[in-house]
Amino acid sequence: MESKNLLQVPVGSMVRIEHFEGGDVVNTKLRQHGLFIGDRARVLRKAPFAGPILLDVNGREIALSRGIAAKIFVGEIQ
Repeated sequence: MESKNLLQVPVGSMVRIEHFEGGDVVNTKLRQHGLFIGDRARVLRKAPFAGPILLDVNGREIALSRGIAAKIFVGEIQ
Protein backbone atom coordinates (compact mmCIF):
# COMPACT_ATOMS: atom_id res chain seq x y z
CA MET A 1 0.00 0.00 0.00
CA GLU A 2 1.28 3.45 -0.93
CA SER A 3 1.86 6.07 1.77
CA LYS A 4 -0.17 9.28 1.58
CA ASN A 5 0.14 12.45 3.56
CA LEU A 6 -2.76 13.46 5.80
CA LEU A 7 -3.99 16.04 3.27
CA GLN A 8 -4.67 13.22 0.79
CA VAL A 9 -6.80 11.13 3.18
CA PRO A 10 -10.59 11.53 3.17
CA VAL A 11 -12.46 12.61 6.28
CA GLY A 12 -13.58 9.60 8.31
CA SER A 13 -10.63 7.41 7.32
CA MET A 14 -8.72 5.42 9.91
CA VAL A 15 -4.98 5.55 9.30
CA ARG A 16 -1.71 4.37 10.82
CA ILE A 17 1.13 6.90 11.05
CA GLU A 18 4.08 5.55 9.05
CA HIS A 19 6.65 8.34 9.03
CA PHE A 20 7.24 12.09 9.32
CA GLU A 21 9.19 14.38 7.03
CA GLY A 22 10.79 17.64 8.03
CA GLY A 23 13.61 16.69 10.35
CA ASP A 24 14.03 16.98 14.09
CA VAL A 25 11.94 20.14 14.51
CA VAL A 26 8.83 18.51 13.03
CA ASN A 27 9.46 15.22 14.85
CA THR A 28 9.79 17.02 18.19
CA LYS A 29 6.64 19.08 17.60
CA LEU A 30 4.61 16.00 16.71
CA ARG A 31 5.87 14.05 19.74
CA GLN A 32 4.83 17.00 21.92
CA HIS A 33 1.34 16.68 20.42
CA GLY A 34 1.40 12.97 21.29
CA LEU A 35 1.81 11.65 17.74
CA PHE A 36 4.17 8.72 17.27
CA ILE A 37 5.07 6.34 14.43
CA GLY A 38 2.64 3.41 14.53
CA ASP A 39 -0.24 5.33 16.14
CA ARG A 40 -3.73 4.88 14.73
CA ALA A 41 -5.68 8.03 13.97
CA ARG A 42 -9.03 8.98 12.47
CA VAL A 43 -9.40 12.09 10.33
CA LEU A 44 -12.38 13.85 11.92
CA ARG A 45 -12.55 17.11 9.99
CA LYS A 46 -10.75 19.30 7.49
CA ALA A 47 -11.62 22.93 8.09
CA PRO A 48 -12.38 25.01 4.99
CA PHE A 49 -10.21 27.82 3.63
CA ALA A 50 -6.87 26.15 4.44
CA GLY A 51 -7.89 25.64 8.06
CA PRO A 52 -6.54 22.90 10.31
CA ILE A 53 -7.00 19.14 10.13
CA LEU A 54 -8.67 17.57 13.19
CA LEU A 55 -7.53 14.07 14.20
CA ASP A 56 -8.60 11.64 16.87
CA VAL A 57 -5.46 9.92 18.18
CA ASN A 58 -5.79 7.52 21.10
CA GLY A 59 -9.03 9.18 22.20
CA ARG A 60 -7.67 12.75 22.05
CA GLU A 61 -8.55 15.35 19.43
CA ILE A 62 -5.53 17.06 17.90
CA ALA A 63 -5.69 19.98 15.45
CA LEU A 64 -2.78 20.30 13.02
CA SER A 65 -2.00 22.96 10.46
CA ARG A 66 -2.11 21.86 6.85
CA GLY A 67 1.63 22.50 6.57
CA ILE A 68 2.36 20.00 9.35
CA ALA A 69 -0.29 17.54 8.09
CA ALA A 70 1.48 17.47 4.71
CA LYS A 71 4.59 16.11 6.48
CA ILE A 72 2.79 13.20 8.16
CA PHE A 73 2.64 10.10 5.98
CA VAL A 74 0.10 7.41 6.74
CA GLY A 75 -1.32 4.14 5.48
CA GLU A 76 -5.07 3.56 5.49
CA ILE A 77 -6.48 0.85 7.73
CA GLN A 78 -9.44 -1.05 6.35
